[in-house]
Amino acid sequence: MIPESQVAESVEKERIEKGQIEKQRALDAIIHSRTFSRSDQLQRFLRYIGEMELAGRGSDITEYSIATEALHRPPAYAPGEDSSVRSRAHALRRKLDEYYESECPRAELRIELPKGAYRPSFVAPSRAQLDRTQLTVAHLSPTFETLRPQPAQSAIPRRVILWMAAAFLAAIALTLFLSRRFPPDPIDPIVREAWGPVLQRGGDVLILLSAPPLLRPVPSQPGIKPQPQANLVEPAPSWAQQWFEGLKFESRGGPLYLARSRGYSVFSDSIASMAVSSLIASAGGSYHAAPEPAMQPMAIHDTGLVVLGAPAYTQYLARILKATPYSFWFDPALNEEVLGIKADRNAPVYRAKRNPQTTRYSTVYGLITVLPSQPGHPRPERTLLFSGFTGSPGPQAAIDFFRSPAALRDLQERFSRQGYKHFPAAYQVVVRCGVDTENAINAIYETHRIMPAPPVIE
Repeated sequence: MIPESQVAESVEKERIEKGQIEKQRALDAIIHSRTFSRSDQLQRFLRYIGEMELAGRGSDITEYSIATEALHRPPAYAPGEDSSVRSRAHALRRKLDEYYESECPRAELRIELPKGAYRPSFVAPSRAQLDRTQLTVAHLSPTFETLRPQPAQSAIPRRVILWMAAAFLAAIALTLFLSRRFPPDPIDPIVREAWGPVLQRGGDVLILLSAPPLLRPVPSQPGIKPQPQANLVEPAPSWAQQWFEGLKFESRGGPLYLARSRGYSVFSDSIASMAVSSLIASAGGSYHAAPEPAMQPMAIHDTGLVVLGAPAYTQYLARILKATPYSFWFDPALNEEVLGIKADRNAPVYRAKRNPQTTRYSTVYGLITVLPSQPGHPRPERTLLFSGFTGSPGPQAAIDFFRSPAALRDLQERFSRQGYKHFPAAYQVVVRCGVDTENAINAIYETHRIMPAPPVIE
């Protein structure tokens, strides 16, 4: 006979192994989910801390180990100078909330990252939650015994039972038909409320991107100028020729020319534009995207206008922000762009931060500006401006914030404390974000200002 101690030890070992398998499945499900599909760094972050915890090495997780082993930072990484791990931890918590809120609300095992820590927790839902779920399923899913005709001594006639079964099956068929004919709305109601007519089904929205003026390199053949010649600036400086050749682009044997252009957008603005267009398409609307110099925005848009970029590159955006509380301007004393309320000297001024080693942005700010219909226009319209510092992913962070149900609910709660039952007609929100090369990695609320009346645009 096997001793009871060995039996208990075997049962406990089997229980632990089963728990490890369930935790690994929960981790894999999140990493391969739709919510995390475009967040490569957050996937690596979560995989690292999750597998360290499953391996029994959760106590070894540190900010430095995450930076060097998961995010591929150099060994010289200094947490005091680089906040990228803390920024990503905040973004990971928000992504996990989004995953369990929208994609997998009935998960039997959840992964949480407590604030101020990097060691994950695997948490099972409470027994009360499970009981409520089972009770709901029991009421909504009748068994075969429920539909089987009762014996002769039953008080319910056989004919009534058959009619009840037929009615139940008809209800199921109607539900299936309606679910296919009218599928559930993929857009969270609070997102639709915040974006308003921009996400109207069947609407048409114009998306304008900033277009910085630039000189585009144009290679040539020996003795022949490239076509067309109208925009050529010649000759290209020697340093430009050397730089172009050093990048090993195609060389045609002749000198390098430069051509004037405003037909290109900043990379992060293009990413932001794709996020907006995807949201509009999911909401059942259509859109047109174009660089700002090529359009007349006030005359073309139907149900909404979305403008994104830097005021230094977008005349229309700069003109509107001159009439709003928050705006961007160049501070000669600081020799850099700042964000703030120019008319209020007591208001905080926000400045971007750069990595001292690479001089790239490490922290920037984005500005959301919401304006109602234009005066005299009978159609319901809305103008949304997502702006940032010149060449920064601030507009991208602003859009990420404004399409997040969790962020918008938090913002709505702030408005409600000021006496607004719904989103105000005109307001501005400042968001802060960490930067990884050219991409925003999070979007954190900083402050907001409600405009009692829409600004007068000159």
